[in-house]
Amino acid sequence: MHYFIGQNQDDHAPISNGDVLAWLQQYDAGCRPVDKISQLFFKYFDISSSLLDKPGSYVLAKDQSEKVWYDPYGIVREELGQLGEIISLDRTQYLHGYGIYEVVSHKGNTVVRTRTWAPPNSNSVIRSIEVKTLRNNPSEASIFPVVHLKNIVQRINDSLFISRISENQWLATTVSPSAEGITGDVSKAVTGGQVTLFEHSLLPVSLVFTIPPQTIPASAYSKPVYQVFAAGASKEEALQELKNTLAQIGQSEQQTLQEWHAWYKETIRIDALPPKLEYFWRTSNTLLKMSLQRDGTPIMIGFQPYQGNVWIRDSLWITSTLALAGHLEDAVRALYATLGYLIKRPDGNFYFAYNVVTRLPSEHAFENDTTGIILYGIWQVWSLVRDHKIIHDLWPIISQSTEWILQNRDSTGLILPDAGIWETFGPHLGEQFEHMTWTSAISAFGLLKAAEMAEAIHENEKATQFRQGANELLQAISKHNVRNGIVTRSMETKFLDASVTLFFSEFPIFPAEWSGPTLKAIQQRLTDPFIGGIWRQESLTTEEGDLKPWFGPTFWLGEALLVNHDINLAWKYFNHNYNNSSFCGLIPELLYSRGRPRGIGMPSYSQSGVIRSLLLYKNLYVRN
Repeated sequence: MHYFIGQNQDDHAPISNGDVLAWLQQYDAGCRPVDKISQLFFKYFDISSSLLDKPGSYVLAKDQSEKVWYDPYGIVREELGQLGEIISLDRTQYLHGYGIYEVVSHKGNTVVRTRTWAPPNSNSVIRSIEVKTLRNNPSEASIFPVVHLKNIVQRINDSLFISRISENQWLATTVSPSAEGITGDVSKAVTGGQVTLFEHSLLPVSLVFTIPPQTIPASAYSKPVYQVFAAGASKEEALQELKNTLAQIGQSEQQTLQEWHAWYKETIRIDALPPKLEYFWRTSNTLLKMSLQRDGTPIMIGFQPYQGNVWIRDSLWITSTLALAGHLEDAVRALYATLGYLIKRPDGNFYFAYNVVTRLPSEHAFENDTTGIILYGIWQVWSLVRDHKIIHDLWPIISQSTEWILQNRDSTGLILPDAGIWETFGPHLGEQFEHMTWTSAISAFGLLKAAEMAEAIHENEKATQFRQGANELLQAISKHNVRNGIVTRSMETKFLDASVTLFFSEFPIFPAEWSGPTLKAIQQRLTDPFIGGIWRQESLTTEEGDLKPWFGPTFWLGEALLVNHDINLAWKYFNHNYNNSSFCGLIPELLYSRGRPRGIGMPSYSQSGVIRSLLLYKNLYVRN
């Protein structure tokens, strides 16, 4: 089954250029099919920087030959105005897999196509709106772009409006060709009824642009109507941004595509991918780039609860994936930006999550894997860039991370108990921290990579110390966390944890003899018996209160199976993810118990899984 973006209210298809971010949604409350801009963000992409009122921005349209309105909300109060079928969402895609999002939908005979993009090096978002007839007959149509603003502080003229969100967040909006904007009752505005104008600097305002009727040629779309949003740190900046955007409006879509194409040319090539996988590959690379803010910081862009947070693990996963895919310049910037957030915990480790505005920690669990992940992330970028300046610049962080790992093992030889890779695990959910396999193993892998970096700058004594520590951790894992060749979640339990599969593929430090028994056990005990896919842990209490398959762990198992030369079974798991993606190619983080996806557009785990699994397949099999 394909899930549309937005079927869960936390899910959005993102569009970003690093300066602004748009959330696009295809299902509204109650799973009503819509095509709308759910939210716009300017600078930092934090929830506090949201620019639109909750209903967002959408389109109403009317084929003048029809009685049926294209009206997803039933706003129009006109006789026979809402007879006929519901709106059908016919296609959603990133155009050519790049940073322009296209939706084609229809109601009755009226087909609406929107394309949304953020022009490069601007604080603007553009949506083009076109209409045609389903029967391919010529006609005339009226298009009404609607936007719900948080306020209107100034009307520059009949078609240009200013909204102010805070002292340094302003939004200017208009349409091209220029058309009158009417504030107040949306239904009356589109049907020509008497409207009581309502514009207020403190209250939400509905704004409808009344575009003159458009000619619809036979078998073709009408000329596009452009809806433009421009943000700025001041009113003057927002207005100047709007002026610049309007000056290039006719060329903007093509220029944006060309910019994305030029960026994509840096990407490592995988020859002979079938069209479906080629599209997933391009889209996933695009999503990684769109998760980078202007300063290079990778953030969550897919769903609301974590929007605006820098998660060290996720950000470094995005960073390392960018490097593996060939985007080295972006990876270096992302590495430095991510590590710039680090603040030490009282015990000397680093907090693993930070708010992007305040740059303060935003923890809700206790995890000790941060130092191992940091060492891996630095090494992965350096190993591909091969610039020793990276090691010299980041040596204090490398030293702090290695020192913490070496000094924070208890009598078992393992890293002190924690939540492992899953933050929704621990005393706050009735679970006690454990000596997690993930934490000790990623720490061992990090030490091994730190040893390589130490040798590169002639810190040979340190390198020896790091390797010894890594070997001791692996010996402790072998002694306490492996039972009959099966790698378990922790020392305290025989339960399984999908994260251990990564140590047969992405972080290959586990011996081959553990692979077969562990992978077999995971398939038997972590595969969801009803909908497929892999649970992240066995007998795990989550904040959602259920066991459901996660798409990252499903990719991880597939990768481990590739390394184990079980190609057909690996692709069974990969295809499970692809078959449960949205139409536009975004892959959810997990499925809720009610069958709805959560966290679509999570480049850290879900979209990175596309890139990493295809690269691994290429390196293992295609090249040979």
